[in-house]
Order: sequence, then structure tokens, then C-alpha cells
Amino acid sequence: MTMHLAGYDPGPRRRNGLATIREDIHLHIAAADARAAVSDPTAYRAWLPESMGNYQADSEGLRVDLELPGRTETMSVRRAATDDQREVLYRLDQGGAIEELVWGLHSEGQRECHITIEIAYRPASGFVGGAMETLMHRPQRTQAIRDLLWNLKRDLEGPREEADQSE
Repeated sequence: MTMHLAGYDPGPRRRNGLATIREDIHLHIAAADARAAVSDPTAYRAWLPESMGNYQADSEGLRVDLELPGRTETMSVRRAATDDQREVLYRLDQGGAIEELVWGLHSEGQRECHITIEIAYRPASGFVGGAMETLMHRPQRTQAIRDLLWNLKRDLEGPREEADQSE
């Protein structure tokens, strides 16, 4: 999976029974600094929204639970190899609903970059599961990803902006 295709499609996509969510954000830091941050799963704790708990991480992967109405989804992923230097890829490790987590990093200047995150997950199935996915789970899952991105932005930009203002 690559996130470097032209255009941005926020709509749901499906592949091999998996649904995907893709969100992005602009950061006022160097792409190398952003890559270093998303490459360190132990740093994720500071970015997790309230809906994500039971966090465990080491230098190569993480495990976290996402609380949804009537359902808790576990994300247990480990770093995987990728040929694209603009990506940081994590794949399913010890089960859970999240099959893949990919960070795409796009340099837009010396201290500017764009980060895209895409998750591929197994949505709930059946009539009730499908209805819950459409009405509640997908929107809340998407909001959790957006909250994570905003927390990442605040964490990575905050100290730099304060340091820049003091100079």
C-alpha cells in the first residue's frame, strides 16, 4: 500500500475485506524529525486520544485498545520493511482488528512537512455489525485518528515554536 498517490480520497475504501481510513495534517517541522517521531512507537503515548487505552510499546511496535460503542478494537502492530523512504510501515503482530498502519511523510520545505496516516482494519460484520460500522464505529474511529494527529502536531510543534519565539 502506498500513500503517495496524487489526490486525497477521504471516502471509505475496501480491499480484501479490509476497510481503510486515511487522514493527513501539515506540520511546521522537518520531515526527518517527523519521521523519527512516528518511527518510535514509545512516543505514541503522548498522542493517544482518550478513546485509546491499555497502551504498551517497545522500540519496534505497539499495542493499544480503541474503545468504540459496544466494541473494543485492539491494534497490535510491529514495524515492517518498506522500500519507500517516505513511509513508516507497521503490520499486524498479535491479532486485533487493525491489519496495517502506514505513515506517509512528504517534505514541503526545510521546516515543513505533510504527514498522512492510513489504517487498514477489519470492520465488524453481519447486519448489526455493518450498521454499527456505518453509523458509529467508522466515524468514531476516524475521529480517534484525527485526534491522534492533532495531538502529534501539538507535541512536535509546541516546543519548537516556543524555542523560536525566545530567540
